[in-house]
Amino acid sequence: MLNLITNKTKTTLILFLGFTSFVSHAQFNDGCDKEKTTNLSYLRCLDNKIVLEKRTADTWITKIQLDLEKKQNETGNLQLLRVFKRSEQDFEKFIEDNCRWRYLNRLPDTIAAAIAYKRCELLSIQKHIELLQLQ
Repeated sequence: MLNLITNKTKTTLILFLGFTSFVSHAQFNDGCDKEKTTNLSYLRCLDNKIVLEKRTADTWITKIQLDLEKKQNETGNLQLLRVFKRSEQDFEKFIEDNCRWRYLNRLPDTIAAAIAYKRCELLSIQKHIELLQLQ
């Protein structure tokens, strides 16, 4: 049966299992402890953290793209940059879907659903940055 699973499916499954294990971890510190007094201030804090983390991720992505473009020009290997860009697009889709089911699972409590989505997104971006730094 495992022979029938494609490498892409295996990779997706491994990523899914890895990310669902860390996203569901109850001890996640989002850095918004002071703002937990009201849901609105907590949501705003999560939004601000997400923006900052996305900025950091974008910086790493740009650095890696520049490095890969340089290597591509030196070696003529056109696959490197293309595969990296595709992996980034796939990762964005993964975060969206992975966090969306958590949102839907918390409905009809829209506040709890929004918090679950934003916490998932924040942690996913943070872990993504860790992966990008490994390059």
